[in-house]
Amino acid sequence: MGAIQNIKKSLITQISAISTINKVYNHEKINPAGFPCAFITFAGSDNEFYTNAENKRVHSYRILILAQIGQDRSNSDRVEQAEQVIEDITGDVLDRLDSNITLDSNTQVIYMEAAIGTPSYYQYEAGWARGVDITVKVHSIYIV
Repeated sequence: MGAIQNIKKSLITQISAISTINKVYNHEKINPAGFPCAFITFAGSDNEFYTNAENKRVHSYRILILAQIGQDRSNSDRVEQAEQVIEDITGDVLDRLDSNITLDSNTQVIYMEAAIGTPSYYQYEAGWARGVDITVKVHSIYIV
């Protein structure tokens, strides 16, 4: 298994351990089963010369968290509940990642950092959800 998949697997393990998330997927799913849920996808890599024997790599991953609203986005109780769920889970994810910046001492990880995007509404097959994107940048050194 390559570094990208290995790191993604470690991220899935970390996010799956959060009790407030019902289901974690390793890909985006059109009609997820169970909310709130998270989708963890690979978003890209940067590679930079570091020394004559090492390259610095930064692998990026997207964690999309969704909380179900349903068909009627005008139902303020459901919208408010989804908003509270997103706020709670976002805090839980950041706490989990910040307390384990090497992903359980993964040999391919020096450290990681997470940034929260702007929360928004997502339409999917069964209705609406409130969601937030969290971008995780994982820094590593590749020995050439």
